[in-house]
Amino acid sequence: MGSTNKRAALRKRLSSYWKLELGNALLIPAAVFYLASGEGNGIGWLTLFSFLPMCGLLLLGSAYWRAKLAGVEGDRSKLSTVLGAADRLDRLLFLLAFASLTAAIASWVLPSLSVSLADRIAATVCSVLAMLEYVNYYHRQLQHFDHGEDFRRLLGGKGFRRSQMSVDLQQYRAGRIR
Repeated sequence: MGSTNKRAALRKRLSSYWKLELGNALLIPAAVFYLASGEGNGIGWLTLFSFLPMCGLLLLGSAYWRAKLAGVEGDRSKLSTVLGAADRLDRLLFLLAFASLTAAIASWVLPSLSVSLADRIAATVCSVLAMLEYVNYYHRQLQHFDHGEDFRRLLGGKGFRRSQMSVDLQQYRAGRIR
């Protein structure tokens, strides 16, 4: 595959990534509201709290992939802005994800922390997703099913590689991305 074809494939992949993350930030909460309302019990503060880190990480991911796409298209200025935000939000997003997961787990021991079984289930699922998104962006690439090379690498026993944002953040923090 020539460099022009590789570049076009990369553009297509990055374009789908940012849209997918943005869509998930909107669709997952909507689906949770819909499914929980079907239970008749709805959701409470526990689930709403779990939305904060989950949606925050999905929105950050969307902005990151959009900035990477802009960089491929020649505008590298957006990446620095997004990485600055990612750097500032790192600890906060981790603490929110950890706190929401802790609260969700606690609600299984103390059901009075939630308004319903649907609330506990939704909060647990969304909190786990938030922790996975945190790891996926700030540490190790967990998603390998959407790109053939990544999937082959994983099946080849080479494990999980550092996430692209983690690599870019390291360069940003070292002053190599401005």
